[in-house]
Amino acid sequence: MDFDLLFIGAGPAGYEGAIAAAKKGLKTAVVEMDLPGGTCLQRGCIPTKAILHSVKAIKQINDFAKIGIHVDHFQISLDEIKRRKVRIVSKQTRGIELLFKQNNVQMIKGKAQIVDANKVLLDGQKEMSAGHIVVASGSKAAELPFLKWNGHKVINSDNLLELESVPETMLVIGAGAIGLEWALIYSYLGCKVTVVEIMDSIVPGTDREIAEILKVELVKQNITIHTSTSIANPRLGEKVQLTFKKGEKTWDEEFAKVLLAVGRTPNSAEIYADHIPNQCDGKGFIQVSTNLQTVLPTIFACGDVIGPPLLAHKASHQAMAIVDFLLNGTPVPHHPLPAVIFTFPEMAAVGITQEQAEKNNLQVKIGRFPYAAGSRANAIDEKSGLVKVIADRENVILGAHIVGAEAGELLPLLTYAVTRKLKCDEFRDLVFAHPTLGENLWEAMGEIAGFSIHI
Repeated sequence: MDFDLLFIGAGPAGYEGAIAAAKKGLKTAVVEMDLPGGTCLQRGCIPTKAILHSVKAIKQINDFAKIGIHVDHFQISLDEIKRRKVRIVSKQTRGIELLFKQNNVQMIKGKAQIVDANKVLLDGQKEMSAGHIVVASGSKAAELPFLKWNGHKVINSDNLLELESVPETMLVIGAGAIGLEWALIYSYLGCKVTVVEIMDSIVPGTDREIAEILKVELVKQNITIHTSTSIANPRLGEKVQLTFKKGEKTWDEEFAKVLLAVGRTPNSAEIYADHIPNQCDGKGFIQVSTNLQTVLPTIFACGDVIGPPLLAHKASHQAMAIVDFLLNGTPVPHHPLPAVIFTFPEMAAVGITQEQAEKNNLQVKIGRFPYAAGSRANAIDEKSGLVKVIADRENVILGAHIVGAEAGELLPLLTYAVTRKLKCDEFRDLVFAHPTLGENLWEAMGEIAGFSIHI
């Protein structure tokens, strides 16, 4: 065999799994058509967060007057924001390449296709063999049946990273994490942004109470949001015209740009040669066992290509779990997955929602603590938000949802609690430094277990 383990795709799953395998003595390679890091580093998580950091400064400057600081004039340079984004992505790309070198992971440029249980064909020419193969090919932006992106008037999130100017108006179709983050970015850069969502809540599938708070805050930031609304009949000219429908009401609007943020589709086409049995469902996601094996036991798949939730940290942890399964026979764990939306304020969640508990007829207790009641939140003028903890009748924490400043940084403690099935009571004597936003977690759990003070 040329390699013990070969990953197809160098995104979070491929590169982290390959490094983990190499550290444990496996001869490892990664085949990638683009740069290492995948969508997350090159076109997704990292560049958008870099831009959001710049945009957050605009928000803070706008809010300065409320805390006694007055700024008369400031300038926004889209070019400098983009250059900073490029520097950050380039630095992290070089970091992955260095880690590959330090750990003897072979990075192979090209397109891999599986032609046998232990063989791939590189660019249709060179055959390579491996004891095991992991498909970690990720996903790409989806389109609508009646509206396709053209990179000009109708765009996806990849195009937004390269826009040379800020459009006067933009419609964002889809109120998930990608749509809302980009809506916020371009709203602060001076674009009039409208978001349309066919479901009856933004961020569908999340806790409705938390999502509604976020929606109110986004509307305050000059973003128009239409939920339970469909769009149809696109007309592309100098601008894009569309027909909106909500209930019995219909109307037309036009926009300089339309962003398709309607989800993602797996990069599974042509991964397998024609003679390999079809391993995908109707949506193109590769079907796997609980240990992430495909119908061919030497071939695994993980990350976006096997289906929702499409999260970078899910992908990387699955890849590392595959390595442990191969070396030690350790079953792949399926822990609760945290998720964060980096809007202003942030939204973070892990475990079940209140709606899921009700649907499954679970008897639960709910602890809430509003940011407005917290000392630190008031001191830093971040009073909009809520910590919501969901526990069973024995106070075991089943889910946690936060909307508010630094929600993503607060979530790990609650993720640990949900993962380890801890009780709220176990946090009674855990001392949080004062004043911190972390105290909000203690108060929310305390409302369930009877030790809260400030509510």
